[in-house]
Amino acid sequence: MDEAHAALADLRFSEGLRRGWEEARAEAAVREAAALSIIEGARTSVDDVRALSMADEGGAASDPGAALALGIWRSQWNLASHFPALNTRSQGGARVAPTPLPALIAGLHRDACSGLVASGLTPPREVAVPTDPALLAPALGYARCDAPALAVAAALTAHFRFRRVFAQASSVVGGGLARWILVTRGVDPTGVCVPSAYDALDPARAGRSLAGWVSADEAGLARWITHYCAGVVYGAQVGRDVARHVQAGRLSYRKGTAIFAGMGTRRGRTRTVDVKVSVGQPSRSAISRSARSGLTA
Repeated sequence: MDEAHAALADLRFSEGLRRGWEEARAEAAVREAAALSIIEGARTSVDDVRALSMADEGGAASDPGAALALGIWRSQWNLASHFPALNTRSQGGARVAPTPLPALIAGLHRDACSGLVASGLTPPREVAVPTDPALLAPALGYARCDAPALAVAAALTAHFRFRRVFAQASSVVGGGLARWILVTRGVDPTGVCVPSAYDALDPARAGRSLAGWVSADEAGLARWITHYCAGVVYGAQVGRDVARHVQAGRLSYRKGTAIFAGMGTRRGRTRTVDVKVSVGQPSRSAISRSARSGLTA
């Protein structure tokens, strides 16, 4: 856990977040949405999700994968919109108004399924309704327990991914709750870490580590928590790359790049576009201004 805390501390003091934290959060929401879409089985990329977000007018998407990715982006964006503001004068003693956990879970699932519902792929009666109500009790217990935030986030991620609390987009809800825990407990106050990027790069590796959680023995649980912390370290690296590009005021777009910055980019054409930094309350238009294509190191 020490390495994860150190990586998040480095992210917190990234120069690009001094004034560009809103744009950085917007980009992180796009990247986390792309990662969770891939974990849920959609064939998509950051570029695809960003294009969907910029064209979103609340209607139906073109295909099932796009419908799922669009809803996941909405869930991540709405979540990030309620994170505490960064670098404000009143930040010292300010706390986020507590959100009832059942309402937070229902909202995350409602948003995540919104594209599927609009496309007629999921009936509204299945939205925010768990496959088994008994599966919610452990999740609420994890979220409320007085354990280290990283361990709680790891537990929530594993529970929703393995138990399939919801028939659709269960891992999306777990990923959103994990980010909420990390931000509101002050472990990642930036809200720019992309924790799911690591697992999206290699879902098979994630599945092997998740087996440790399923085993429920001490060694298995430790293996999963260690894996999750490695994902936080990687997600913080992605966040720092986002912050650097925001600071520079320019984004690098490469056709056909790997989905996450900083690791394993493939060759392709490159062009740059200017970023206009917005001021004030985040809005969907901030996402459109913050990036036009994939960010790469």
